[in-house]
Amino acid sequence: MPLQTEWWPAAWDEPGLLTPKQRVRAVIDAITDGTTARPDQLQGLPAEAVLAVERDQQAPMADAYRDFLSLIGGGAGRFMQGEVVYHPDVLGLGTAACELLEENESPFHFEPTDRVFFMHQGYQFEFMRGTGPDPEVWSYSEGEHADVPVRSYASFTDWLRATAEAEIPTWKHHVATVREETNADGSITLHW
Repeated sequence: MPLQTEWWPAAWDEPGLLTPKQRVRAVIDAITDGTTARPDQLQGLPAEAVLAVERDQQAPMADAYRDFLSLIGGGAGRFMQGEVVYHPDVLGLGTAACELLEENESPFHFEPTDRVFFMHQGYQFEFMRGTGPDPEVWSYSEGEHADVPVRSYASFTDWLRATAEAEIPTWKHHVATVREETNADGSITLHW
């Protein structure tokens, strides 16, 4: 799929011109299109919840991920609905990923700087590797790549951008067929 350059600042691909926070903010601005998410659906986490996520795994927390949690760590409309990426569901992902690797007898073992931040239906997860402000992302999917993770993105914000690029057009396409119900807790149930 070609990159949707109209959504991103021209400086995105120029190393060092945008901070991780500016890159996270650019993705949030792109998904806040009234369809993927509305401004009132952006649920940032308070400092205590971000700290709980940080303490949940031993790896240091990258600045880009901290910004993501602070700005939309509680949810963002339809964006990544159904995925385990938002608080409080993200708590315990490190343990769940280790269990999945063990269950599949994977030879892979996490390094101390690896932080799991995303899981899809219990068979796929993403993790950051490294200690920089915007570390690379590795992906694991059960039964693929000899049951070991592979490097998939140069940075967390590149992963976030790619996720937005995949979801924005999908939600624009499905908006006419999906009925949205806002629950008492602010979460959204989709009826197809």
